Amino acid sequence: MRMAQDAGALYLLAYSDSQLIVKRVSGEYEAKEESMVRYLQQIEELKTKFKSFQLQQIPREENVKADFLSKLVSELEDCQTRRITVQHLPQPRVPLNIQAISLSDSDWRTP
Repeated sequence: MRMAQDAGALYLLAYSDSQLIVKRVSGEYEAKEESMVRYLQQIEELKTKFKSFQLQQIPREENVKADFLSKLVSELEDCQTRRITVQHLPQPRVPLNIQAISLSDSDWRTP
C-alpha cells in the first residue's frame, strides 16, 4: 500500500492468498493479537490515502509472483531501502533482428 501511495496511485486493488488476512482487513474476522491490531490500524490509515482500496483473496497458486517478490525482499536484509521496483516489459526494449532460414524437405537428417 505504501509503494502504491508513493507511486501516486489513487485506486488500489490488492490481492492476498491469505483468507485470514482478507477477512480481517474487511472486518469479517476480529483481530485479537496486539501486533495484528496494530497492522490493521495502519491499513485503515493507509486506506484513507486512496479514493478506492480493495483487497481480494486469490488461490495460493495464483500468487506465485507475489510470493517470489516477498521471498526476494526477505533475503535482502542488508539492503537499506528494502524496496524492489519491478517493471514488466511486454516486448524487448532493443529491436531484434530476426532472420528466417528456409530448410529444404530433404537434408542430411532425412533417412
